This record gives sequence, structure tokens and C-alpha cells, in this order.
Amino acid sequence: MIKSCVIGLSKIGQIHCSNLKKIKKTKLSYVFDVDPDLRKKISKKYNCLSSSNFNSILKDKSIKLFIIASPTTTHEYYLTKLINLKKMIYCEKPISLDSNKLNLLKKKIAVNKIKICIGLNRRYSYPYLKMKKILKNRKVKIAQIISRSFKANVNQSVRNGGLFMDKGFHFFDLANWFVNSMPKNIKTIAKSISRKEFLDKKDFSDAIINMKFNNGSVVEFIFSRSSRLGHEERIKLFGNNFVIDSNKYFRKNILYENFDIKHKDSYLKCLKDFIYKDKTILLSEGIQTQRICSSVLKSTQKNNF
Repeated sequence: MIKSCVIGLSKIGQIHCSNLKKIKKTKLSYVFDVDPDLRKKISKKYNCLSSSNFNSILKDKSIKLFIIASPTTTHEYYLTKLINLKKMIYCEKPISLDSNKLNLLKKKIAVNKIKICIGLNRRYSYPYLKMKKILKNRKVKIAQIISRSFKANVNQSVRNGGLFMDKGFHFFDLANWFVNSMPKNIKTIAKSISRKEFLDKKDFSDAIINMKFNNGSVVEFIFSRSSRLGHEERIKLFGNNFVIDSNKYFRKNILYENFDIKHKDSYLKCLKDFIYKDKTILLSEGIQTQRICSSVLKSTQKNNF
């Protein structure tokens, strides 16, 4: 039995708490959050321990697995502590807001022989697994990826690293996965189509991104922090004599629901895959995607749109 602790008890953290209860090899032993009321509520709900002092939890050497679901700005802090103690780590993306620190973190993970997973859970979502299966080895010539949020909060966006690190991360990863290549050229329009409240905080509310990949594929991304319909997410893949549309595989009743509801099952599948494999998964993919996020941000400055 792998005794576990969930760090950060917002919606995603609570999904992880529930999932740890469903996996036969894991036991939810501790929860931690800086909010004392939330911490107490969740520890009571899941009949586990909590503490106001994270370091006191670390003193319990029986806790082997830590899930980092805290605000993005804290990921690197917890990662560093857990790496030094050689813990098993499941970390929601990204591992750091500073891409310049990725090589150092990767080296520390390797030196300490850490088993780690970056939570790229959309790869485990039924519609996208279905699309990948249908695609087989055929080449995607053009892909269109759309993600629009309903009533997005500018402060939350900034806290999570901005439009590209927060919203874009999963979709840049899915593009790499479907196209089976890496981008070599990126052009972005963002400043001229973004709302003032986001620009004032050095973020973007909207963006259109065009990526050309090393294998010749082209992917267009359309991101927005507003949508009248609800939380819209759609991926279309075009190739020789085929079109694969994600809307065909999402259940109609959740098509415009919150993303965590739409992909809820994928969190369990991703975590379970990590628990039952004797190796690190999705670390390299997570680091590659974070570098793409940084490149997209730089392209907004370069193109000055």
C-alpha cells in the first residue's frame, strides 16, 4: 500500500483525493492546503490526517507519494523539497514557471532517481484516445485546436502562468502527440485581440497561434478566455482523405461543461497508469511542452501583433 498526500485542495486536488481512494495500491493518508477551513473539511470528508505545517507531514517517512495540485506558483517549491527527500511525485503541469530552471530540475530528478509524472491527463481522455486510435500511423497535415473558457478569472490566469502556460499547455502537448513532431516555427496574434483587463496584468485573453512542425504539419490554435456557449474545446485533424473531429466523441451533455468535468475520468487513468508503472512517465513531454509555452510567449513579442 502506497501511503499518499495531496497538496492543494481546490477542484483538481479533490479529484485526486477521490481517485487515490479508488486505486487499490494507494491510501490517502494526508491532505495539505494553506486554507485551514478547506484543509479541515477535506480531511474529514476523506477520513485522513492533515497539518498546518507541511514540514511536519514530511517527517512521516511512511508517506511515499505526493500529488502536487497547489497553485502553479508553488509547484517548484514543493518539487524541490520532495526531490531532496526522494519521494514519488505526481505534479500537475507545469513543474516551474521559470523555463530556465527546467534543466536543473530535470538533473535533480535524474540524480535522485525520482519516479515522477507530469499530469498531462488529456492524453488519457476518451475522445482523444479514440482519435489517436483512429489516426493510427497516418500523418496529420493540418490540425485545428480551439479552447474557449466561460467566465475566466484574470487573477487566476495570471497566478497559473498566463494564457499559454495555463490554457495552452495541454493543447500544445496534444498537438505534439497527434502530429508526432515538434514545432519549428511559431507565429502568434494576441495583443491586438486581447482585453484590457488581461493586458494590464501582462497576460492575454485571446490568441491565434500558427505552428509549423518539423515534419511539415501545420497546427492552428484558437484560445479565448470568454465564450457564450460555455467551456468549448474542440480538436479537428485533417489528412489525406480523412477528418477526425473530437466533437464526435465527447458526450453531448458535457460538450460545454467545465474542463475538469469533461475530462474527469482522465485524471484517474493518468494517475493509475503512473502508480502501476515502475518508471517515470510524461516528464520529458511536460518539459518539452513548457518550452513551447515559452516560445509562444516570445513570439507574441517578436511578431508584436
